[in-house]
Amino acid sequence: FSLLSLLIFLPGVRQQESQKDPCLSGSCNPQLGDLMVGRSTQLSASSTCGLDEPQNYCIIGYLEEEQKCFTCDSRLPYDRYGNTHSHRIENVITTFDPERKTKWWQSENGVHEVSIRLDLETLFQFSHLVLTFKSFRPAAMLVERSKDFGQNWKVIRYFAEDCSLWFPSVSKQPADSIDDVVCDSRYSGSDPSTNGEVVLKALDPIFELGNPYATNIQDLITVTNIRVNFTGLFTLGDTLLGRRRRNPQDKYYYALYNMVVRGHCFCHGHASRCTPVDGGRGDDTDGCQDFHHDSPWRPGGENPANTCRRCNCNGHSDSCHFDASRLEATGGLSGGVCEDCRHDRMGSQCESCGPFLYQDPHRATDDPQACIPCDCDPVGSEGGGLCDALSGRCVCKENVEGRRCDQCRLGFFGLREDNPAGCQVCRCHVLGSLGSCDKLTGNCECDHLASGPQCDQCPVGLRTGQCWNSLLLRCSPQDGHCHCLPNMGGQRCSEPAPGFFLPPLDYFLYEAELANSLPLDPGHALQIIPRQRNDYQPLTWTGLGLVRVLAGAGLRFTVDNIPSSLDYQLVINYESEVNKTALVLVLGPIPQQTNILINFNQTAVMRIIVDARVLDSPVCLTRGSRYFVDVVFNKHSGSDGFGAHILVDSMGLIPSIEAVQDFCSQRDVDSFRQSHCIGLSVELQPEELLPKVCEGITKSLSARIHNGALLCRCNTDGSLGPSCSEVGGFCDCKPNVIGRCCDTCAPLTFDFGPDGCKPCECDPRGSLSELCEPIRGQCVCRSELTGRRCDRCQPAFWDFPSCRPCECNKLSDVCDEQTGECLHCREHATGDMCERCVEGYYGNPVSGQPCQPCLCPEVPNSGQFFATSCKQDPQSLALICKCREGHTGPRCDRCSPGFYGDLGLPGNSCKQCPCNNNINPGDRDACNSLTGECQRCLYNTMGPRCQDCKPGYYGDAMDQACKECSCDRRGTVVTECPLGSPCFCNSKTGQCPCRTGVLGILCDECADGYWNLQGASGCQACSCDFVHSFSNICDKVTGQCPCRPEFGGRQCDECGENHFGNPDVQCISCDCNIEGTEHPSCDPETGECICRVGVSGIFCDECTPGYVSEFPACNECHPCTALWAEDVTDVQRAAVRMRTFLPHNGYGNMFPGDSRHLRQMLKMHSMLESLAELKGVSPPKLEKLEKLCAKMGVVHLPLLIKTNVLSPSNVTYENKDVLFPQEVLSESAFAFGRCKMLTSIIKHQHFFPHRKLQNSIDPNMILIDPSPLLNTEINNIRLEFKNLVTRVKVKHVENSDNEDEYPEGTVVLGPCSKHCLAMIKRLHLCNHEVYFNIWVL
Repeated sequence: FSLLSLLIFLPGVRQQESQKDPCLSGSCNPQLGDLMVGRSTQLSASSTCGLDEPQNYCIIGYLEEEQKCFTCDSRLPYDRYGNTHSHRIENVITTFDPERKTKWWQSENGVHEVSIRLDLETLFQFSHLVLTFKSFRPAAMLVERSKDFGQNWKVIRYFAEDCSLWFPSVSKQPADSIDDVVCDSRYSGSDPSTNGEVVLKALDPIFELGNPYATNIQDLITVTNIRVNFTGLFTLGDTLLGRRRRNPQDKYYYALYNMVVRGHCFCHGHASRCTPVDGGRGDDTDGCQDFHHDSPWRPGGENPANTCRRCNCNGHSDSCHFDASRLEATGGLSGGVCEDCRHDRMGSQCESCGPFLYQDPHRATDDPQACIPCDCDPVGSEGGGLCDALSGRCVCKENVEGRRCDQCRLGFFGLREDNPAGCQVCRCHVLGSLGSCDKLTGNCECDHLASGPQCDQCPVGLRTGQCWNSLLLRCSPQDGHCHCLPNMGGQRCSEPAPGFFLPPLDYFLYEAELANSLPLDPGHALQIIPRQRNDYQPLTWTGLGLVRVLAGAGLRFTVDNIPSSLDYQLVINYESEVNKTALVLVLGPIPQQTNILINFNQTAVMRIIVDARVLDSPVCLTRGSRYFVDVVFNKHSGSDGFGAHILVDSMGLIPSIEAVQDFCSQRDVDSFRQSHCIGLSVELQPEELLPKVCEGITKSLSARIHNGALLCRCNTDGSLGPSCSEVGGFCDCKPNVIGRCCDTCAPLTFDFGPDGCKPCECDPRGSLSELCEPIRGQCVCRSELTGRRCDRCQPAFWDFPSCRPCECNKLSDVCDEQTGECLHCREHATGDMCERCVEGYYGNPVSGQPCQPCLCPEVPNSGQFFATSCKQDPQSLALICKCREGHTGPRCDRCSPGFYGDLGLPGNSCKQCPCNNNINPGDRDACNSLTGECQRCLYNTMGPRCQDCKPGYYGDAMDQACKECSCDRRGTVVTECPLGSPCFCNSKTGQCPCRTGVLGILCDECADGYWNLQGASGCQACSCDFVHSFSNICDKVTGQCPCRPEFGGRQCDECGENHFGNPDVQCISCDCNIEGTEHPSCDPETGECICRVGVSGIFCDECTPGYVSEFPACNECHPCTALWAEDVTDVQRAAVRMRTFLPHNGYGNMFPGDSRHLRQMLKMHSMLESLAELKGVSPPKLEKLEKLCAKMGVVHLPLLIKTNVLSPSNVTYENKDVLFPQEVLSESAFAFGRCKMLTSIIKHQHFFPHRKLQNSIDPNMILIDPSPLLNTEINNIRLEFKNLVTRVKVKHVENSDNEDEYPEGTVVLGPCSKHCLAMIKRLHLCNHEVYFNIWVL
């Protein structure tokens, strides 16, 4: 869209974002943007191809495929699908279209001077400009800016391949300051032929910015218009665009891909962003808020405390404005001026009371009732009663005084209201009255002989000394005015009229430097000693300086301006350099053409003592005559030596006072002489002052001599104005200008003009005098020097000031003034002394051998010269060419490997193959020798310029960084990553073509919502149940979806862990102990807990018998525990059956001995029940078990099994030092020994349950698994137990016959009772794991 609105900063947005606004803590500016965007209608070009009709154009060489010529048709705008040949200027606005380089702007063919202009709607701050060309960059161009909407333009920068050729007056050196305008040659070469850029930064970053808001900085970056002027096409040397052969102009034009103008809206550092506003005009954030004008608005970044301060109006106003003059007057304290003050207030801060009012001293300044009325006489006070606004003192009229201004001042009378001054001045004549007049009537008190109301009348016939400068020397008795001489004024004729002056008595002054030298020889010139004026040295001379006169010589002064025929005294102004000097004056009149003859000839000779400069004898000179005054200086007869000289300044003529007719009385003459008024300053030292009496007398004398006052003749060029001093007529001169009329340059200056005179500044090293020619300022130089100031050597000389001749082997007449390096060598010579030939020529200028052209293969400047130099073989005299880079061969007529070019065409040369350093430069076939097309690309590159990576590789081919694509085949599209060949990825970024659901540069990661990269078809969709899961993002490896607490399954479509039921209806918690369950923990349909091995219970929260009862560990017992449990169960059953054999008639009928056995049997039965589970065995019970074994007569027999005895049949029991072979042990002894062994093992396992097996076994022991032996023993015990039961049954039958012998309830134990008990005990002890410690003998 087109952005036509003005960008300003909205204060409302600032208030809303005050917490984040960076402007509150200092300077801020909006972000930079492209000012071209949205302004296509404000962009124009002076030349565009094909605007009126289609126009053909061509390209150079092989820049674009094989087609060489095209058509430009810009009658309609560019359209990618319908009009791709349109090249209007709006095409250069930057877009992000991937095919943006299919459109560009192009000028008409062969037009050199073309301009592009961007017009902005308001002030913007310009940052930088970037131009990207499709064609060659211009050979010359310049960029301009305007800040007044195109009325005035300033150049920002010049660009040219050859700055000296295109812009000779512009410096091509690097800029010395940030605002220097220079010519830049970096952006105008032929390389590259396309995509070349021109970059211009408004502020060169090499310079440090002090104050970014300084005037010169703001002037550089503030713009309303940008204009780019192309002034020269780059034509590759083909400059004859006018010729028709081959139409070269068709291939030379300007073509621009895009143009970027970076900048931002102009907010003065007070806003961080721009906002479009309708209406075409906006606020540039360059003002203060209302009532904040006490200090001026300043750009952001300066002292914020002194910017836009609140006005102080003392509570009497709500509005104000800024006044710069007030800020300066207050020394920067306050610049605000309050408006519309209330409560009768006025002033910049409403601090003063209004007219006719003043401040009540008992009230504060901000009190609304503090102003009270003045008490002044309206007749004598200003404004009819004004008073001072602070003190209340009345402001009287000029001639009025008093507290209330109600009386006239001394010397005034007649107070009246209609008189602006209040009272009129008394008119009493100061010479005729005795004092002031009466303040009411104005009557004067007259002196003796004075009369009249003002005491200004004299008796008739009385002469007055107040009319010396009048014609009649009398005043009018009516008004007291004298009749003045011409150009004189005033009541007493004592002042010259405006624009006129009275000459002093030494007015007639004749400068020695303007006199002629005596004797009057043709070659005898004056030796002038110039004197320069300064402020710290008193002025003791006039004119340019002094003239040195040798003894015996003299000066001739010409006198032709005598105003009156009078006696004149002759004055010589000089500085003596000897003790005594004789002065001879020769006066001779020369008549004018008026036929007036002067027939006297007077010669006066007198001796002058040093510093006596006035001749006592006056000389009578007549008006209208011309005189030569010859002044000859001779040494006094008493002086010694020769060569003495005198410095003469000037000669003056002073009229004699006695010669003036009817001048004044004898009393005046006496006063004139007594006060030493002769000649005014002639007889005075510089520090002396002229007596007051002399001033009036000499002014009157001057008026009589010159018949009034003379006209000021100030030179309009040399003076500061037309007026001159009343006495002397001296004008105010400009610098370095002197003379009474400011018409002469001061000594050592020249070039008299409107700007004064310029100093000569003659270089003392090369000039013969400090004086210079007064018109051109040329100093007098030594013979070998030149220049106005004699500050450089003549041509063919160097090394100022010695100026030695140039040594150039007669091949140049000019050399560098500083180094002596020869310049402009002729005949193709070069070097500091023209001692060698230029490139392309050979010879020996030093020996006189001329420079001849090298034929490599043609002469230089022929378009087919490809050498830098050549030389002649001294033996064979054959020519040897030193080829330029890229050329080879004896005559440099072939291209070197790595270079190409058709050398048969004029203007062509060998260029480096454009293969981006991706070929072997030594390979002659690396590129086509004529077209330059690359043929053997290296580093995995390809293309006509080796500019791209090969398929299956990616990276920056220009940097030899093409790397093989590393795509993950699992996630890459199969067709782009076939088996047995490399994968294809993006040649620039290395991005592999990923399958659906796969991402990553290498396609090695599933995208969110996908999993199982290992799958046959890549990543699969998660397909999570959208109701039962938190999201559709699953685990990318397992595919597990993030299920809600009561759901499970990979897709959250089942009931979760420890839950059962229908997932579509409801999932119910199983409440199983997770530590005791398998996975899943419960049946998904019934909810029944599924316990792991060793755990039991409804909720799987207790250990199963046969496992250690410490839940949740539930470690499995030893394998023999199962057999033990089975045997114990059998014993328990047998014990139960045994109780059935007991008599049922109670224990009362038992024999005394039997009751003891019965109790013992019941106790043993109870012990068997406690041994049903091993975990119930405690250390005290084990001790009791040992005691039980001891009571049963079992000997403590630790069992040692030797290493060579592996069978129980070879077991030997050891009791201390006695060994008992098994065959001698009874079955009972064997059983009870085993009982003791098992008891020890149980005790060991109880106290060290967590001891590791390897820590409990001696490394010299052998661990033997006793399970087979134990099983055999258990089987034997079971068999014996059965036999025991059988015998008990038999015994019971036998005893049944004798029942009557025992009382009812008596239990009869047969001989097998003890044996039965032993068997039971043996059965109990075999439950435990048995460890046999095998001692290695």
